[in-house]
Amino acid sequence: MNTAGSVAYGWGALIVAAGVSYYYAKKDIDAKRKDATARGNRPLEKLTWEEKINREQQADKVYKPVQDSIPKEAFKPPTK
Repeated sequence: MNTAGSVAYGWGALIVAAGVSYYYAKKDIDAKRKDATARGNRPLEKLTWEEKINREQQADKVYKPVQDSIPKEAFKPPTK
C-alpha cells in the first residue's frame, strides 16, 4: 500500500509538478512586467512604503474635488 518507494515517487512527482508550475508562472509574470514597463504603466524606481503613502495622499488631494462633485445618491444601492 504505502511503501517507501510509492511515498518517494509521490513526493518526487509533487516536486516536479511544483517546479514546472513555478517556471511557467515566473515566465508569465516576467513577461507581464516587461510589457507593463515598455508601455509605461510600471514605475522604474522602487519606492519605500512612506513614499507610496505620500503618493497616494497626493493623488487623493487631486481626486477629492472630483469625488465631491458626484452626488452621494450615486453611491447608494438601488432600493426595490
